[in-house]
Amino acid sequence: MLTSCTLIAFSPDAHEVGTDPVSDRREVKCQEMTLTQAEVYQAGGEGLSPEAKLLIPYDRDYKGEREIEYRGERWKVLRADPYKEYNGVILLVRRKAGNSGSVVGRYA
Repeated sequence: MLTSCTLIAFSPDAHEVGTDPVSDRREVKCQEMTLTQAEVYQAGGEGLSPEAKLLIPYDRDYKGEREIEYRGERWKVLRADPYKEYNGVILLVRRKAGNSGSVVGRYA
């Protein structure tokens, strides 16, 4: 089921003191998908530790953002892969430090 999430882009000068690091926040549709053990294992081989997998159904909506807000929590995008079935993008994500609550992702 599609729901809303917010993609967060950062300005190139985000590292400078006194600048607002967030340059753009866009609400798009997304859908949580099952994160398989095989995907967790493969990502682990790349040094990544995903907690959830999200589908952005239209690839034109994803422009390389590195963070996403989903279900009231901030998530870091670890990897973005094409999803040809829907011409979309699959995001492997993990919660950012400081978030509370349960992990959204489920393992299959």
